[in-house]
Amino acid sequence: MPPSAPSPDLIILGQVTIDDVVPASPGAWTRQIGGSALYALAGARLWLDPARIGFVARTGADYPFDIEKLLHAAGVQCVALSVFPAPHLVEWLIYEPDGTRRSLPRNAELLQLGAEGALSSQDSSTAQALLQQKLLEIAPSAAEIPAQWLPAQALHLCPQVAQRHPQSLRVLRDQVRWISVDPSPYYARTATVNELAQHLQGASALLASAQDVLALLRQHGARAAAAALERAGFTEVLIKRGAEPLLLAHAGIIREIAAVPVDVIDPTGAGDAFCGAYAACRSLGHPPDEAARRAVASAAQVVGCRGVEAALRLQPPTL
Repeated sequence: MPPSAPSPDLIILGQVTIDDVVPASPGAWTRQIGGSALYALAGARLWLDPARIGFVARTGADYPFDIEKLLHAAGVQCVALSVFPAPHLVEWLIYEPDGTRRSLPRNAELLQLGAEGALSSQDSSTAQALLQQKLLEIAPSAAEIPAQWLPAQALHLCPQVAQRHPQSLRVLRDQVRWISVDPSPYYARTATVNELAQHLQGASALLASAQDVLALLRQHGARAAAAALERAGFTEVLIKRGAEPLLLAHAGIIREIAAVPVDVIDPTGAGDAFCGAYAACRSLGHPPDEAARRAVASAAQVVGCRGVEAALRLQPPTL
């Protein structure tokens, strides 16, 4: 961070990735930069001066992209990047004609995950443990936030596995006025309401995709699950449901906020961009319903372009 750079109002802490993208129609695959932190930044900078956003991430020793140049071009001055002495995680992103996608790790030691049916249960467990370790390697910790950035107005935690979220919340909840968390499906998909609230104790807002809390939605129904999560301790609960209306639980009221119709070019990063935009708008003082409305519009813009580099060049949507 340059010596003259201001301290940020909003800090985004999350992953950057190496994505090998396989299109739905036959054609060449492409390698591109990606990651939840960059897409969250793309959403946040639509509403908040990028000079007021802090960006915290890790890269592997072999990371092939000039991320600092990309962030500089996007106007971000507060950057905290660290390097870990191992190869970065590489993932195949395989798209289907209906717009859905699946991901497969491409690192040599993780390739066996792509043929899981051929593995013994012991080998499969080992492969899953290796993948989670790789996900932890690319997940920055609270300790990587520069001391001069704290205390801060707002923080968004992108999806992270294992204990990384509760560890960060324990450190930061007394130093940041408002904290949002996008939970990882690795722990959220099977968690009960109370387990999720305990895991994320200290978070102000839970920004979950429906697939991330699938068990809760099946057990309670979407509206009841959102209400239960609010009662469990989250001041704001937002359930992202793709093209279906967003659910917002706040102050004991459940609201639906309609999705913005859009021709989808690339669905990657829509949820992350929503989270970044929502956090930025809340840091500016917008109430939850207005912040959610702006975040929905931001996500629509991101899926209407291809790749995070294009997303970081977007202009604010017209409301």
